[in-house]
Amino acid sequence: MKQGITNVYIATTPRYSALTIESLKTPNCSINKIHEKNYEISLDSPLIMAPDAINVFDGLVNTAVVTEKNEKAIIKVSLEYPCAYQLKVERNLPERLIIFFDRSVLTILLKDKVIVIDPGHGGKDFGRRGHINLLEKNVVMDVANYLKEELNLYGARAVMTRERDICLNTKDRINTALLLEAEMYISLHTNWDRNKKIHGAKGTYYEGQGKILCESILRELEKKPGIKNLGANQAEKVFEKIQSRHISKMPIVTIEVCTISNPVEEGWLRSPVFKKRLANAIKNGISNYFFLIKGIDL
Repeated sequence: MKQGITNVYIATTPRYSALTIESLKTPNCSINKIHEKNYEISLDSPLIMAPDAINVFDGLVNTAVVTEKNEKAIIKVSLEYPCAYQLKVERNLPERLIIFFDRSVLTILLKDKVIVIDPGHGGKDFGRRGHINLLEKNVVMDVANYLKEELNLYGARAVMTRERDICLNTKDRINTALLLEAEMYISLHTNWDRNKKIHGAKGTYYEGQGKILCESILRELEKKPGIKNLGANQAEKVFEKIQSRHISKMPIVTIEVCTISNPVEEGWLRSPVFKKRLANAIKNGISNYFFLIKGIDL
């Protein structure tokens, strides 16, 4: 039987992004650091599988491109942040060569950060409604719960403005963030348009650093869930009546995660898997924001 690489995949846990290379016989492997965020893995075995480009975007690993040259497999890995790695061999059938990329960078970025998540609408305020009767207030509540879980997994202190189906006014929602002296306030909504063909995500920001946060989240939504980026816009100042110096420092953004009036995206929003992907992308955008703003030395 021909020896070679039969499969390449990546599995993500809170601690590691594990690149697994399966083969009938473990190949010799060399790992070359091309750049602080790019690695090239050379294997002395050909591909039995087809060449592949794996889009991961799990917050650490962006892509893994699998090719072959002169009967040797080559895997090019692109990372979001510099990190350490470990190599392990499992002598099973198939044999596995596993490279564990350390995800502790995400904990460094998110640990102890107070992040307020605001699921829009609630109670008698349904928000927008999809053509097949999906309600915005329920969609954003699900995404908010997944986002809170994702953030807390990496040491953040995520707090929601509402944990149940109630309606709150804007002042009460913002005051939650002010009382906690939060690092940021993220309000979750869905987009809606009379034109059913319109699809995608967009955002609104209220302060200077809010622009960076808003654009960072929209970029991540475009990567993994594949949501069209409809852009970020600055809103009018609507919080003058809320007296607090902290509000001028805290980035405040509204993210319309996708378009509920589009029949395709409404269908996606019925899937728990899709809503988890939205939450993961938003978490990645938050991590990128802290990396850009805080200038953390990794």
